[in-house]
Amino acid sequence: MTAVSNECAWGLFGDNYGSKLECPSLHAGLGATGVAGLSKPGKHFKQELLNLRRMTSVIVLVRDKDSGELRFDKYGEPRLYYNLSEHDRTSMLDGLEKAIRIAAASGVEAVGTTQTALGTLRVLPPMSMVEARAAAVDGLVADVRRVGFPLYSASLYSAHQMGTCKMGSSAQTSVVNADGQNWEVSGLFVSDASVFPTSSGSNPMITTLGIAHMVAQQIRRQLHPSSRL
Repeated sequence: MTAVSNECAWGLFGDNYGSKLECPSLHAGLGATGVAGLSKPGKHFKQELLNLRRMTSVIVLVRDKDSGELRFDKYGEPRLYYNLSEHDRTSMLDGLEKAIRIAAASGVEAVGTTQTALGTLRVLPPMSMVEARAAAVDGLVADVRRVGFPLYSASLYSAHQMGTCKMGSSAQTSVVNADGQNWEVSGLFVSDASVFPTSSGSNPMITTLGIAHMVAQQIRRQLHPSSRL
């Protein structure tokens, strides 16, 4: 990441389930993924990729308050369901509006989101046309909120999956105990971000490393003293 803003982190509801605005290094893979939702197929897509060196990106990293669900279908195959809750949808729209306004204030020539219903990049009037530019930004924000994130019509991304094997103090409300050991299976430990009790709302690498180290020490203590592990 090149920059991170906590402007929206507290959240509209004051519950610390808002979003961070992050500016990543816009390499070709990430850029192509985003441009795919902003361009028409073929020649237009290629042209936008050629403009990648003049683009910047802002990620609205939402700390999701609500969770997804894993179900088994009639064939016994696992299926993932992860629809945006109203709370998380509101947080995402708030962060997206802030990101658009920040980009516009920085002087960009055009702005776009990964909402496919909005189409290609929205060209803004020059900075010298203050009122016209402000009106164009307000119009884009209004369109973004109107369109929202309908199913299959907006590109949303997920990373750093957490909380699927929650750590806690009770077998009734968690999967592993404070040592990372499964409540039901002795000797079975979990040591990654899945033991987070909630989403961290931030890049979790350092926390995950700390948990892995802690769980490793618990495993070491349970091993026979003669073990070389």
